[in-house]
Amino acid sequence: MNHILIVDDEAGSRESLKAVFSKKYQVSLAESAEDAMKLLSKNRMDLILLDVLMPNKNGLAFLKDAKERYPNVPVIMISASSAVPPVVQSIRNGAYDYVTKPFDVIELRRLVERALESSSLHRRVEILEGEVSQEFPVHGIIGKSHSFKKALEDARKAAGGDSTVLIYGESGTGKELIARLVHTLSKRNEEPFVAVHCASLPETLMESELFGYEKGAFTNADHQKLGRFDLAGSGTLFFDEVSEMSMATQVKLLRVLQEREYMRVGGSKIIRTDARIVTASTKDLRTEVNAKRFRDDLFYRLSVIPISLPPLRERVEDIPLLTHYFLNYFKQKMLATIRVFDTHAMELLCSYRWPGNIRELRNIIERMLVLHGKKEVITVEDLALEFQNKSDETEIIGFYSPISSSKNRNLKLSEALGLYERQLIENAIKSADGVQIKAAKILGTTRRILKYRMEKLSIHPSDSENS
Repeated sequence: MNHILIVDDEAGSRESLKAVFSKKYQVSLAESAEDAMKLLSKNRMDLILLDVLMPNKNGLAFLKDAKERYPNVPVIMISASSAVPPVVQSIRNGAYDYVTKPFDVIELRRLVERALESSSLHRRVEILEGEVSQEFPVHGIIGKSHSFKKALEDARKAAGGDSTVLIYGESGTGKELIARLVHTLSKRNEEPFVAVHCASLPETLMESELFGYEKGAFTNADHQKLGRFDLAGSGTLFFDEVSEMSMATQVKLLRVLQEREYMRVGGSKIIRTDARIVTASTKDLRTEVNAKRFRDDLFYRLSVIPISLPPLRERVEDIPLLTHYFLNYFKQKMLATIRVFDTHAMELLCSYRWPGNIRELRNIIERMLVLHGKKEVITVEDLALEFQNKSDETEIIGFYSPISSSKNRNLKLSEALGLYERQLIENAIKSADGVQIKAAKILGTTRRILKYRMEKLSIHPSDSENS
């Protein structure tokens, strides 16, 4: 329930306002600015109804102090006078609105509802901005590998101008993060960053999503809808997976880039746009152009500044840094106790091919905190099942095993493979609690073959395998 503070030196006015709002809201009363400030310091208020004329400290002076200390709490001024100077000063001091006595109760209720909705929306936006800043930490992008630092340097240079930017990279490499970096470091950073995920929008909706539509443009269009270009204003419009855009939409986007103008669906008014276009693709657009799936004229318009993001398997030195970041990020959310990944576990993370790139690493870390959040150290045994369950056996390029220790560096190939195979089998049996059928499934083989390999390697399971 929203909490309203009514500040008025007249008891009759306070009680009248309380009667109007107490059925729907929690209401507190104050007869002076001093009492009101005490209540504000002890309680969260969602809105203030404030009388202008009060003894000692008038409403205008209190309004100024309240907005300095509690800038997100809307204040509606109430006065018996409709003189212009107090109204102007109230608005200058940050009042949401100004009403005069005698007021219309229905109109005042509507005004309060609008003020509370505006305040709630503002708080939600702040929360979302905080979540986005955590999810996309553009001022603390993590990576020290040469290839990634080159991409960052290109992004910083691109931010200084208005040219279109095309970001290449496999899925999960952080293309949207780089797009947000370009926006944040640009002169447009006070304007919106609006993302369009082309692969998720059907062709039938793409035009209305991009350009909006007018009331009556089609059946059920009972109101005007703003498009992504409207929302972006003079900010940045980011097209993710631009290669998935249909030929028809490509023509419309090309026209906007050429003419810097568009029309809403069902409209006749030409609207100018100053939005900067940044795009991203997992596919090579030159290949798409050669295959006649992407317009060559649009490709040249979009790729003024190309930026290529390396896959995570080519950024091995960044994996410990990213692991540490995601570990701390999820620890705060889950109140987990995990502090580190031990040496062998980290070696396993660094040796994996990461087909899902940073997104896959993030998911693995999150899952580790869900499954093992009460541990302090994640070991290779905790991670082994994650990687053994992968369907592509080639994804493991250096699974940790005894052959990585210094004393086994000079083993013959047959001996090293034996040690490697022994560890895989022993880890699988342990993960399957000794059940050979489950262990064979983990390893992607049959129980008969597993039993044969165990006998050859002299691996003796416990008597309680119950398989």
